[in-house]
Amino acid sequence: MERIHDMIVIGGGPAGYTAALYAARAGLDVVIIEKMSAGGQMAVTDTIDNYSGFDAGVAGWDLGM
Repeated sequence: MERIHDMIVIGGGPAGYTAALYAARAGLDVVIIEKMSAGGQMAVTDTIDNYSGFDAGVAGWDLGM
């Protein structure tokens, strides 16, 4: 079964997640490709500050999942 996406984001770090978030809000069908694991490098980061939607910061692992 073939599926065509509007946008493919390569890299599942903070920038990739932000790009996918805004594309999805715009109504695009988005897929994220990441070589490591969900969240990429941010999954092993203690706290991520200043990320959209999280005023007090968020644990990297929680955001990655």
